[in-house]
Formats: sequence, C-alpha cells, structure tokens
Amino acid sequence: MDGLPLPSSSAPARRFPITRRWRSLLVLLGCTLSLFLVMTNVRELRVVELVFPPPVPEVTKVLPTALPRPTWTTPLPPNFYNWHDREKALPQHNMDLPAPQGRHGRYIWFANNVKNLGWGNVMQEIVLNAHLAYLAKRTYVFDNYTWEVTSEDYSDYNGKPIPARIPLTALLAGPIAGDPFPPPDTTPPAVIPEFFDLVCVNRTVIDRETVNGPMPDASAAAIYQAWIEKLEAVEDPCVEIEKMSAQIFDFWLFGDSRRLLDVWPSLWKSPILQGFKWSPLITDAVEANRELIHPAIAKNDAHREPLPGLLALHIRRGDFVDHCTHLANWSARFVGFNEFPQLPDKFVPPEGGGGGFNTDVGHAIYRSHCFPDIPQIVRKVMEVRESPGGHALRRVYVLTNGPREWLAELKEALHLAAPWTSISTSRDLTITHEQKYVAQAIDMLIAQRADVFIGNGFSSMTSNVVMVRQAQNQNTDWDKIRFW
Repeated sequence: MDGLPLPSSSAPARRFPITRRWRSLLVLLGCTLSLFLVMTNVRELRVVELVFPPPVPEVTKVLPTALPRPTWTTPLPPNFYNWHDREKALPQHNMDLPAPQGRHGRYIWFANNVKNLGWGNVMQEIVLNAHLAYLAKRTYVFDNYTWEVTSEDYSDYNGKPIPARIPLTALLAGPIAGDPFPPPDTTPPAVIPEFFDLVCVNRTVIDRETVNGPMPDASAAAIYQAWIEKLEAVEDPCVEIEKMSAQIFDFWLFGDSRRLLDVWPSLWKSPILQGFKWSPLITDAVEANRELIHPAIAKNDAHREPLPGLLALHIRRGDFVDHCTHLANWSARFVGFNEFPQLPDKFVPPEGGGGGFNTDVGHAIYRSHCFPDIPQIVRKVMEVRESPGGHALRRVYVLTNGPREWLAELKEALHLAAPWTSISTSRDLTITHEQKYVAQAIDMLIAQRADVFIGNGFSSMTSNVVMVRQAQNQNTDWDKIRFW
C-alpha cells in the first residue's frame, strides 16, 4: 500500500462544511444574545470588560454570508490541488505500517483549529497544537490553512477571490507538516485528516471546555500540563478535539503574553521548532529574489544562517490602523512572544485607556508603536543603525502591505537619512501565481534570516518571526530584535 487511497488531483479537503444560511442565522443569534446581555446587565458587563480587555486577532473581517457568490471578473487564484495530492502521497499514509504507525498509531486531531483568520494567527496555534501532540506522545494530524469552510474553492475577500483553503505543505515543511522528525527522534510523522478518518472510524471526542473551562486564566504551561494528564488517561488510540469548541490555545492566551511565556522553556527545545522549515514554495521565492534581497542567499541552502547587514522592517498598513485603535481603547499589551523580558524594547500601556476608550494622547502613543508614520519609522531605523553593531547594516527589506506610492516615499526618506546599498519591499518581489497567496510566509522567512529585525509588537506575524528566530538561534542575539 503506497499511500493514502484517495482520488488523485482532488481539491484540498473541505472539512466540516457549514452552509452560509446557517452561518448567517448563527451570527444573527449571537448578535441578538449579545445585545440582550448588554441591555439587561450593563454594569456587570462593563466590569468584566475592564478586567479582561479582549485582545483580538489581527484580521477581524468576517466574510460576506449573502448568497449567491459574486461572478469574479479578475483571474482566479490557484487551487493548490497539486500540493494536496503530494500530502496524500506521503509514505506515512499507509494503514499497513508497523506500530506505532498506520492502524497501530496513536493520533490526535484538533478539529477545532482556528479558521477565518490571517496566517499569523493560524500559525501560532498550529505550533502550540503540534507541540502538545508531541508531548502527549500522539501523532499530530495537520490540516489546511483554512480561510473559509465552504464547498467552493474560493472565498470573497474585499470583493476579490482568494483561496478558501491552502494545504499546509504549501507554507511549511518539517515535522509540523508531515516530514520526519530530526534524528535521533523516532516520533511518527504527522498525517492529514483524511488518513485519520480512514484509521479512526471510532474515536474519543473531547470537548475543549472539559479541560480549559475550569481554568480560564491558566498559563500556557498549566494548560499543557492539564491536557497531557487528560490525554494520558485516554486509552483510545484516536482522539479528536470537538470541532465546534473554542481553541485550546485561543487568542485570549496569545493576547496576554504574561500567560503565554512560561511555555517557552519547553517549546523552544521541541523538534517542532528545532526542525521547523518553510515549504519549498517559500524558499524558492526567496532564492529567486536573491539579487533583490541579499547576495548571501544561496540555492538550496539551509535557510537558517543570518544574512549579514540585512535590516528587516515589519510595517503594517491598510486597515491595521483600525486594529490599532481597538488596541488603544482596550489598553492592550504586545502580543504573543513579543514580550520576552530579554527584548530591549518594552511597551507599557499609557494611563487613560481601557474599557473601550482612550485619550487622544493614548491613541497617539499606540499609533507610534502600532502604525508608525514615515518620520517615526526613519527615527527608529536610525536609532538601531547608530546602536552598537548597527553600522554594519547596509541593506533594508520591508515586510509590508503598504501601497506602492507610500513605499516610494518611505524609500526616499530612508535614503536621505543614511546611505544604503539597497532598499526593497514585499511589493518588489518577483513571485509566481501560487506564491502570491502565501507571500506572508515569504516575508517571514526573510525576517527570520535578517541580521536585525524591527517588528510590530502588536502583530502575531512579528511574534512568529521572534519565536522561530529565537528557537533556532538558541535564545541568543536578543538585542537584534526591536519593535516600533
């Protein structure tokens, strides 16, 4: 039996379809319930909001639920079917393999994995789920990066078609995406949900609330410990986390780094991060743009060594300004792994904010860190360049969704402030049709390898770069990570 016995050239699995009509009814019901709670118990609700200001994911847009789908007038995105076919053909998708694989394996499928959010939010959850599977000694079941659960190949985002789902192996490689674990680790490689369904006709389904519910404010390490104990008590080789429940590691946890960071001593040593790699689709894009980014990028290199003299800047534009306003109104802190105590740039929320409000001064402070303008960006770049070792910085790469006109102004301002060998941006890359839809990961690889990285402390994308940099650098060079 050579591989998973599923048809070839098929779409990435459309898992757990929910019709648009039902989704609309659920959203309406939720809004009605929220309004009722606000109208009947305003005082108590405000107390909860003040104590637990809600950190929100970076991408908060909800896809339109109206039927029918628009008639697309722009070229359609790729469907990534070939990547899904490769996943199905992985050698571990063989029922007849000896224990602890095939029908003799022990599996865990996080059917409740996050959807309808940007890649940064999804990736951080994937890493923690995969690490939990590893600690629990169960084979991890990896899923697509799913923007929308739908029977169609494409979703509507701001009136444009985007892939409804992208196979994980188009973004990542390594143990997290089905590659063998680094030797001498003999942990069975991860599998896809279709193989899990084939092996696990019967399975134990666990509601996330049975473990997380009694400990709503627990730290990440405490959550891990509770889940490991829970899973060790389950004899069934097949475990599924109930698909309609919230995530085990939810955005509340990632939004409060003080609860997250105690998992780091275990996480950074995990083969999930030590063996972390990017997909060939991502590494090929970086290699193809070698002359634009940095001459030290080599064909088929390990994609880990720092690129000397390269300064990477993560600059969010567009509707991120609305997200920054929300953060200011709730006195949010830096997210994810952006609050390591070893990092030089700290952020303390200014007084006057919280409960859905902030002062003009407070909003200005947040914007300078979350949505800096060109003079603020240039000042920070020059501060870093003039710091010890900063004079070796000669090249700049900007990770951004900013418009080309604005980026032209930024380049001019940076060139006026100091001599640079090159300044390039995400908009300057030459990429393929497939790579266009995984471009965030391309940017993240460049930032991971940059000599110095200036990130956005309120961004999960920045947090993921920090996580991978520090894990693979063995927790060194903390001073080479800065924030606006």
